[in-house]
Amino acid sequence: MKRSECEAVLYLHRTFRPRRRTGRGFLTGTVFLDAALLTVAFLLATSPFVLKPGIELELPDAASVGGIRYNDTVLSISSAGLFFFNDELVAPDNLEAVLTAAVQNSAGAALILEADRAVPQSTAAAVYDAAARAGFKRILIATQNTAR
Repeated sequence: MKRSECEAVLYLHRTFRPRRRTGRGFLTGTVFLDAALLTVAFLLATSPFVLKPGIELELPDAASVGGIRYNDTVLSISSAGLFFFNDELVAPDNLEAVLTAAVQNSAGAALILEADRAVPQSTAAAVYDAAARAGFKRILIATQNTAR
């Protein structure tokens, strides 16, 4: 191409500018739509409507309910009298040995006792004593908030 032809093309390019730019609005909207969908997905994943597998317990009611720490361990007693330590079935005879091993593995962790409403108080008291003998310094009883 000669120089005069190049200058003519550049002149035409400067003279005939498009009135509307395409594609920019679509990309901006896509970014906001993507952020909104990610937020909705996060809220759905962390909502209480997501069911997680576990033991169905009917906890006793209490007006004031506290929180737990991340590394605390959970012992659940079902209405049928089955013991579950960290979601694993434990034989009643082997319970104290399992609790002792848990104390040695995670020193300073609290034990949360989730006992069904139908569990006799004598069973809950025996488990409480076994946990104290195993070495747990903090034993908490899980309850259900009545203010819901």
